[in-house]
Amino acid sequence: SHMSSLHPTAAQLQRFALFSDLTLDECETLTSCFQLNDYSAGSMLIQQDDLSTHLYLIVEGIVEVRLPLVGAQTTTRVAKFGPGECVGELALARVARRAASAVAELKSQCLTASAVELTEVCAKHPRIGFAVYKKLSEIITDRLVATNMQLRNSESHAGRA
Repeated sequence: SHMSSLHPTAAQLQRFALFSDLTLDECETLTSCFQLNDYSAGSMLIQQDDLSTHLYLIVEGIVEVRLPLVGAQTTTRVAKFGPGECVGELALARVARRAASAVAELKSQCLTASAVELTEVCAKHPRIGFAVYKKLSEIITDRLVATNMQLRNSESHAGRA
């Protein structure tokens, strides 16, 4: 069954942190980049080591991100993201192999966009691009700090002799 390529409204996009600094008119410029997709529980949105191509905005459900960390002991950082949050955002920073996997924990609905397409629109509209990439850097920084804290905690509990 072919999914209808349903685009979000500008207001729907504006509710996501990534686009929260944009006006409705600016969000309108980005709506055609996004499609609404359904994911059944257990389905994989992002496979670790695949090339990054898409960004996912979670409309409903929960997406679990599993990031293998090699520290004092090999740990896996598991982060859960819900409505209003994004996963796969590093695809906007650069096309690279995915560092983590993302799985729909519950039946989920996401707005997905090609990173290439979104980047092209941002390049054509510098004010939009600046606001989006500024938010992107905040999101990436927050997640990096959270991961660092978790690593530090796991190392301090390793009980060095």
